[in-house]
Formats: sequence, structure tokens, C-alpha cells
Amino acid sequence: MDQPAVVLHPHGKNILLVFCILFVVIMESCYHYRVINTRNDPGTEYRDTVMRSYLWGLVNKPQNFHVPNCADTCAALDEVVFSKNFGQSILTVITLGIVSPVKVEWKCHKPCQRIIDGL
Repeated sequence: MDQPAVVLHPHGKNILLVFCILFVVIMESCYHYRVINTRNDPGTEYRDTVMRSYLWGLVNKPQNFHVPNCADTCAALDEVVFSKNFGQSILTVITLGIVSPVKVEWKCHKPCQRIIDGL
């Protein structure tokens, strides 16, 4: 005795495709790495940028990023977060590593206390 085969209606395939796309968008985050100062006392909110590596790092090796808002000589970096979301991971896989983006977020430390000598 043969069992009936399961056949999806054409609208069912579209619904499944929409569900898969929504699932991918909702499950966006993949990797997060945090570097924190031993005296974590941020003085600014997060700022961010996306850095890209091309041709497995051969084009821009090493890639340096100068933080524009920690200009005070005393205001060092307080926290740095490296994140790679699902879309960035897919781009890296599809291009076989030729393009590899990563999001970098940072906070600056509070400026140093100025010591004023009295008279």
C-alpha cells in the first residue's frame, strides 16, 4: 500500500520562503568580541564604523583605524566591540573571503582630571 506524498501548494512555498527570510533577518547577530579597559569608566556613547578586508587581508594589511573622537591626550579608548552579523558573514562566504566586513564600536574613556596649582 502506497502512502500519499506530501505536496506543498504553490502559496505554501511562498509562505515558507517569507518565513525563512524573516527568520534570517530576526537572527541577525553572529559574533561579538569586547575589549574593555581595566578601569571601565566611559565618557562617551558608542560610535561605530564598518571596516572591510579585501582579498583575505592582502590589500589592506594591516588595516589601521584612527578613532576620531578620542582626541584628548588623556582620553584613551575605554571599550571596543567587534561584531559580525549574519549578512556580513554571508557576504564573506559568498565571496570566498575576498570581501570580509566587520563592525567596530568604541567608547572613549573620561578625560583625565586637570590638576591646577594654587598660588
